[in-house]
Amino acid sequence: MTKPRRARSTSTVGVILAISCLVILSINLFHVSILHSDHNAHSTLEDFIQEQHDLQHHRLPQQSKAGESHVLAGLNCDKYGGPSQQIIEENEIVYWEDIPSDNQYHGPFHSDDEEKYMTFEPDGGGWNNIRMAMETVLAMAHAMGRTLVLPPEARMYLLTKNNQGQQKAEFTFSDFFHMDSIAQEHEHFNIITMEEFLQRQARSFSKPLPMNGRTNWNGATKEINQILYPFLRDVGFQPEWDVNRCLATFPATSSSHDIDELSKIRVHILKNGGFPSFERYVGHPTPVDGPIDERLKENSADRKELCIYNQQLQQEKLIHFSGKPPHGRLLVHFYAFLFFQDWRQDLWMKRFVRDHVRYVDEIQCAAARVVQAIKEHVRDKQHLNSTQAAFFDTFHIRRGDFQYKETRMEATEIYERSRDVIPEGSTVYIATDEMGKVFFEPLMKHYDVLFLSDFTQHIPSLNTNYYGMLDQLIASKGRYFVGCWFSTFTGYINRLRGYHADKYKLPGYEDGIIQSYYYARKKPDDKLRMRTFYPVKQAFHAREFPASWRNIDYGLEELT
Repeated sequence: MTKPRRARSTSTVGVILAISCLVILSINLFHVSILHSDHNAHSTLEDFIQEQHDLQHHRLPQQSKAGESHVLAGLNCDKYGGPSQQIIEENEIVYWEDIPSDNQYHGPFHSDDEEKYMTFEPDGGGWNNIRMAMETVLAMAHAMGRTLVLPPEARMYLLTKNNQGQQKAEFTFSDFFHMDSIAQEHEHFNIITMEEFLQRQARSFSKPLPMNGRTNWNGATKEINQILYPFLRDVGFQPEWDVNRCLATFPATSSSHDIDELSKIRVHILKNGGFPSFERYVGHPTPVDGPIDERLKENSADRKELCIYNQQLQQEKLIHFSGKPPHGRLLVHFYAFLFFQDWRQDLWMKRFVRDHVRYVDEIQCAAARVVQAIKEHVRDKQHLNSTQAAFFDTFHIRRGDFQYKETRMEATEIYERSRDVIPEGSTVYIATDEMGKVFFEPLMKHYDVLFLSDFTQHIPSLNTNYYGMLDQLIASKGRYFVGCWFSTFTGYINRLRGYHADKYKLPGYEDGIIQSYYYARKKPDDKLRMRTFYPVKQAFHAREFPASWRNIDYGLEELT
């Protein structure tokens, strides 16, 4: 995923070209022998020649199907079996934006003179915990001006179905997100593989690479966890940034003056009434361009410390986040952990994640096909013509191995807690990990209930490990949504709904309000948490907050 160099102009004279090619090939063969023996940089001659060809023709090394380089703006599903562009637009599938000026921005800590790196270990929980921690690391890498190093391909918790060897079951983040395109579209932000990083930096580490200088760890899940990650912890610097104790704070510039100002603001707040409780901001959000002390207060969430990206950290060649004690698990949303002295940088980061850190097109297009199929089902059932709106509502009902037992309730109780939200007789799509359809019979008495299993004919070749992500995208398109408290799966659905509400200016969007509810809490106000602005609050993972989508397009042209 290294960014391609500019293609050089070449002579069109046949004889000169032929001679030049022979010379270049001879030189490359010579370099291959040296690089292979000294640096383990290329495993075969074919790899090296292909890389030279890629660089000369302005092309990335070949990616997996999910990671093909492309422009992130819009969505084209032609090569994935549809739907058409007209259907994508009619169903308002796309929530992200194409903002060229954002792509040119780089933070105050980026340097073209010296490349610094960030490595990390994926979270050990379920997919949405893994995604959440990755987003946080990705945001920190950009904020620090560092090249992000992706972990090798490995098994991820609950994403291990290989369909008897017929589908992939070991993943890196490029299988789910367009990591190559993110790097391509941001001139000053690099994302590379672990193999490339180890090849580049092998001689700069304080100790030799383990396993005789091994650089390709793809597929070696056990060795990655037991050998590679401990090595990175040893050679990298690990900040002790506890997400529950402090805010990862980024000065507006790299100067010591701004670092001092941040420390003074914290002291000023503590001396003048301290950090208020979150209740002060319920229904009363601080303007996104508000004074720094007010923004800091609103986002403090009982944290009174600032973990500032100071000059000492700025000098570290490699920063590593293990997510292990005492350094702290990154079970936090990026916007609930990172705080920027400059409000414009804060909004840029939120747009960056919205517009670029999205599921790959294959998953997006599969969801768009199912959404269209649901709407066609509604039209048939209600005898609507093609010009009439076809509404459906959605649930996320979590069962499975969820540790929060209070959320495990019978379908009759779920109905009682949501019947004032979902109109009787509505078509309802349920995203769930409950395999037994008998469980849902009480809901089927009142609603026209659909599941992903009703639409598998529309996703015949999709890796089944993607089904959870597919469920999220489909559920995000419901008119009303009822989700599960404490669930990061529900939380991400709500963030997607927030992006949609903000883009299409749905009722309440000014305050980040969306048409979402919870069924799995006994407190009446908890059911309505997404119907009022709430500031970020611990436990962060339990839900998403309007801060991630509310008014984030404000001041687009003010950041240079």
